[in-house]
Amino acid sequence: MMQVLKVLGLLPVALLTRSEAFTTSRSGALFSVGNPLAKPTTFRPKPVYFFGRNNKDDGEDTGSVEEGEGEKKGPFFARILKKRENVSEATVAETSVAPNAVLEATSTPPKQPESAAEKAKQLRAQAERARLEAERMDAELTLSKIEKLERQLQVAKTKGESIDEIQRQLENLQAKLRGEPPKPVIVPKVTPKANVEEKKTAAVIQPSQTTDLDIASTPMGTQLTLDLEQYMGNDDFEETLSLVENAPNFIKKFLANLMEIDYDTVADLNTTELAARIAMTGAGDFSFSNRPKPVFTESQIDDALMRLETSKVTCPDKIVEEAAGDKRKMAEYILEMEYYIESRLTNEDDLISIITKAGEDEELMKGLIDILNTTALDQYITALYPKCTRKEDGQEPTLAQVQSFASNVLPKVKFQASSKPEKVLGGYIVTGTYNYESGDALIEAIDKELVKTGLADKMTVLLVDDFSKIAKAAEGEEMEIYFTSESEGPLLYIMGTDVVREAKPVQLSIVSGLGFATSWYLSIYPFLLNPALSQRVEEQLAVADAGMTYDLEWLTDLSVPLFFCYLGIQILHEIGHRIAAAVYDVKLSAPTLVPSLVTGITSSVTSFKSLPKNREALFDISLAGPLLGVIASLVALAIGSQLTLSSDPATLPSLPIDILRQSTLGGSIIDTIIQGALYVPDGASSSGLMVSLHPLAVAGYISLIVNALALLPVGTTDGGRMAISMFGRNPKIVLGYLTMVVLLFTGFFGSDLFLFYFAFVIAFQTGNEVPARNEFDEMGAFRIALGGLAYATAFLALVPFY
Repeated sequence: MMQVLKVLGLLPVALLTRSEAFTTSRSGALFSVGNPLAKPTTFRPKPVYFFGRNNKDDGEDTGSVEEGEGEKKGPFFARILKKRENVSEATVAETSVAPNAVLEATSTPPKQPESAAEKAKQLRAQAERARLEAERMDAELTLSKIEKLERQLQVAKTKGESIDEIQRQLENLQAKLRGEPPKPVIVPKVTPKANVEEKKTAAVIQPSQTTDLDIASTPMGTQLTLDLEQYMGNDDFEETLSLVENAPNFIKKFLANLMEIDYDTVADLNTTELAARIAMTGAGDFSFSNRPKPVFTESQIDDALMRLETSKVTCPDKIVEEAAGDKRKMAEYILEMEYYIESRLTNEDDLISIITKAGEDEELMKGLIDILNTTALDQYITALYPKCTRKEDGQEPTLAQVQSFASNVLPKVKFQASSKPEKVLGGYIVTGTYNYESGDALIEAIDKELVKTGLADKMTVLLVDDFSKIAKAAEGEEMEIYFTSESEGPLLYIMGTDVVREAKPVQLSIVSGLGFATSWYLSIYPFLLNPALSQRVEEQLAVADAGMTYDLEWLTDLSVPLFFCYLGIQILHEIGHRIAAAVYDVKLSAPTLVPSLVTGITSSVTSFKSLPKNREALFDISLAGPLLGVIASLVALAIGSQLTLSSDPATLPSLPIDILRQSTLGGSIIDTIIQGALYVPDGASSSGLMVSLHPLAVAGYISLIVNALALLPVGTTDGGRMAISMFGRNPKIVLGYLTMVVLLFTGFFGSDLFLFYFAFVIAFQTGNEVPARNEFDEMGAFRIALGGLAYATAFLALVPFY
């Protein structure tokens, strides 16, 4: 229940605590009070992961898996969807069930509601499953409360204290387990002007156990006639009012229900009164509430005082000022805040009622449920694996299939499971150890058993490093988890059968068509940089303007060799990928030529249509393309430079000397063969200087740049895939971020080429590549050294020539 409190409390907390200081250091308290001498600080909530694993301070593990259960525990919030269909029947008595009924419900698959809209059908099915799980956990929570109250009862008897209230709560909880509605608590309402004697005779309310009260049935507060003049002109109130007025409708409605304001539509909601009630709450004034006024026991006040003394909680400045050093008054404020506000957020049925009234549509509620049910482990998986590995409901293996895999397949392949199948984003995970010499042998044995058991067409099993330990240990520590590269042990990640990227032939064909067009543009443009050829073109254009017959076929004849030479090197790049993929029996998609006005083609994008066997296969397939492309580019550049010496400069294409000096590797070859071609005297400007080269040399030089860019360790480029193979997915993410920062910086302050490539990666190559079947086994030293040599070659090809 602490998780419900923490996350749902974050919705109004920006407004409730805008000008006051609150902390959540005490387990179980959202709004609490602390050292009055401490300087109030603005509330800064840490990341909270709902209905998965708790933060370290919560003391509960809601992410464990029960026998026969593959779903994550704790999806209480999903009950909202069901509540919306029948809000009028949402009472504590109707949602209470006997434990036998709960156990029976959880063992029976939820019925699929009939609906014409498939999306609505899926939402209702999800809500039904979550409701059954919530009822089971509600029974467990009730049993836990009974045990706690029984211990309190024994202590109270020992001390001679009154046991009536504890006995009443025990009877209500026991009635709840029997399926009977709890007896209502009749508490006389005491007005704010009640005298001290009335308070002494009023019934005592236990704020820490208000979940037994029928809070959901408490009527909403009537519209108060507030003296709003006292708030006008106050800077804190004006800022609060601005936040309320600019808040999303969902937040406005949530706060209105929390502050007990009746309204028909959002348009009818009095935001000024809402802001005023929030201000009253911060000042300790709860007179707007229709709830019975509480009277607290001495033990409750002592507990609040103890929290004040230990500085576990802090109090707003205004409360401290009004208390004038009276800590008892501050303790009473703590208890009142917990009673009026926190109790409504910790009571499940009341909370669902508030959120249901605030919900606008099923899509919004589904999105909220997805956010609240996202754990640190899910976020980790999202960062490590592409979206295509996480299919919609119905495409992942079912719990029954995974349990069959665990009981029938794993023992036969001698995989000693150390955990039960755990539901995660995209499938299930199982940790353990194996006795095979390599992970490849284990995967091969698993595949054979999957065929025998008829599960081969139901799931894909991956052997990866145990990322669950990293995510669970680093929950809430954000990017720090990505810097871990040490092995945490083997883990089987069980996904659906279709985990590769979806083909989009029409869109990609259009992109490739544009790539051919920009490649033709690249083939013509260098010839126009030659002054002699540029003059001939201008003369022919003048003839055309005069209405006479013009001739530019000679320009086409000159450009065709450059065009086919350039595309030929890109084709060799793709042939390298295809050869390596054929060796490992991996299927690849057709290449997509991404256009570029700078290099003709930014890159050719190829996707995996089947998963590589292991890291070595992923590395070899990724490296083969740019390796063959770089070799072909260097050969073409060297031969073309040599042919330049025997060619007529008036018929050759030209490139600016600044572009040729941008590559240390390419520029060195040109300057070595054509001595002094790239020389610029000290103090002289290189702007406007052109160097005429043979078309073969121009094609080789530009292809060298394109292949070197493909080797950068970013996204799903060839270099990014190599980084996954060499270092693992965690370090690759960090390395990719650093490379993107360098690209952006050099693009702004250096060459536009890097800025174009930065945009290309953002548009086409973000995220990580699909996984290999075995990513647990590391590569050998030879391939790592080869990868290092490839990165060094890319660096030399892209670093400016001096």
